[in-house]
Amino acid sequence: MSENKSYRLYDSLEFFWRKKIWFIIIPIIAALIGYGASLLVPSDGKYVGKSTIFTGSVKLEALTNPDHIMTKYGEHFTGKTEVFVPTRSYIKTETFGDNEEQVSKELTQFNDQLLAGLMEQHDKVIGGTETYASVQAERIASLKTAIEEYREILNESDNLTVINNFTTLLSTAEMDLTNALATEQRVRNDIIAYEKPSLAVETYVVKTKTYGLEAAIAGFILGILLAILTLSMWKYIIDARKSKRA
Repeated sequence: MSENKSYRLYDSLEFFWRKKIWFIIIPIIAALIGYGASLLVPSDGKYVGKSTIFTGSVKLEALTNPDHIMTKYGEHFTGKTEVFVPTRSYIKTETFGDNEEQVSKELTQFNDQLLAGLMEQHDKVIGGTETYASVQAERIASLKTAIEEYREILNESDNLTVINNFTTLLSTAEMDLTNALATEQRVRNDIIAYEKPSLAVETYVVKTKTYGLEAAIAGFILGILLAILTLSMWKYIIDARKSKRA
């Protein structure tokens, strides 16, 4: 029984060796079919342009919502374009096309328009904050003047009523001055910390990835398996016919 099994294995290996050409033909055909099939897969374009914009401290929903961004700044795109907002600080854009120069031009125009919108909002916030800081600075100067005047009056007056009234006014003014100084410092720190929008990654255009090599390799591997299966069925049919004749 063991000898019979060994003979069958040897017979099968010998058959495979005689038909070894099929281990070359079938995988090559399968690889070519895989490569050809990859070329038939629809493509969004020969080139893809990518860019990443840093929104800085601008978190306005209208300027960080992908749909709104595309509606307002992306109507000029001629190819498939997608805008991603992976975090509230970055806007990533991908656009496809068959002309490298056109893809680059459209993406650059989009980036310029979006950055202009972000900078406009940035400048509004900075302008408003600086105005508020200036108001606080004027109030601080006014309070300092008032405090000096109150102190002079207190130093020159012997009237108890006047002393009580101006002591209260002085205390209130000093408290207001402390609060105003803290507010101005906080506001000016906010201005320093408020980041500008910028192009985080330089715009670049590359050829879209094709999967011809991967498809060919996969086809070749499947071709080897198909060759083994085909030759096994071939050998089985031959053996079955011999057994039937016997």
